[in-house]
Amino acid sequence: MNRFLIVGAVVAAFASVTATALAADPEVPFPAAQVQQVFIATQTVLPDGTVSNFFAPGSTVVFRSYAVDPKTKSIVGPKLVKYFYVSIPGQPALKFKYDPSAPGASKGLPWTATWTVPASFAEGTVAFKVLVKLDTKRKGQFVQMPVSTAQLTISKLPPPVFSPGAGAGVAGTVIDAAKLDLSLYVDSVAGTRPVGVPARQIGCSQTNVYKRGEQLVVRAWGTDLNTGAVLSSENVKEAHFSIAGQPDTTMNWGAHGATGAKVWFWTNALVVPQTFPLGEATVHVAYTTESGKKGAYDYVINVIPS
Repeated sequence: MNRFLIVGAVVAAFASVTATALAADPEVPFPAAQVQQVFIATQTVLPDGTVSNFFAPGSTVVFRSYAVDPKTKSIVGPKLVKYFYVSIPGQPALKFKYDPSAPGASKGLPWTATWTVPASFAEGTVAFKVLVKLDTKRKGQFVQMPVSTAQLTISKLPPPVFSPGAGAGVAGTVIDAAKLDLSLYVDSVAGTRPVGVPARQIGCSQTNVYKRGEQLVVRAWGTDLNTGAVLSSENVKEAHFSIAGQPDTTMNWGAHGATGAKVWFWTNALVVPQTFPLGEATVHVAYTTESGKKGAYDYVINVIPS
């Protein structure tokens, strides 16, 4: 049957939070309760556009981004930027360049900065930040969601990378970019409950490449540019993701991360069926707020043979 099998509200790694955990982890939207002066979304990818968060010393990490100015509700172009760079502890700042055709870049994520991981760089997660300042003096910052298996990690023995990634030229596109009401971040991770195929070496690691039978977990967060509020169950009427020819999958608002440091964002999962067509597929993520504002983002994955 050529359809996706909806796997419940949240995968095992994103289990429902108990009353005890809720007491220790109050509802804290990611990345904050209110939007910053500039919204930033950033992915870490290989030069061919394959999304990954595990890299070996000596390998090349491409940071690709887009930014939105909430005041003008428009995507930030090169003429508006005073500075835009990646900050990595103990490393020189990595300046972003605007070029949709650069290795790893895309039309939707046209800003890239490249980092060759030093051979002596310590193993473990990398607490990088992306910082931007516009000519208007408005500033923004991006940090990754605090889910360790999906954060940028340096390892001498990284898990195998599934590739190739979805065509970098189209990956990550904001819908109705000229008239934004909502700004959105979207990515995906490999779930821990595949059907009929082996689980990934590290579950819930970032990827945009899947095999039939694997669990596609879509993660998202965003802001209402009209109010400055982060999108949450308090102000969102409906959120879902869909793929052409498949039923919509509801996105759920919930807590994720380590106990004592959880944050809330949107997610849900489905299993890629054995009959799903190979090749690129667009995951359309859409939100409607209680006030009737709409926003959408097209996230592209690649389905490869098992």
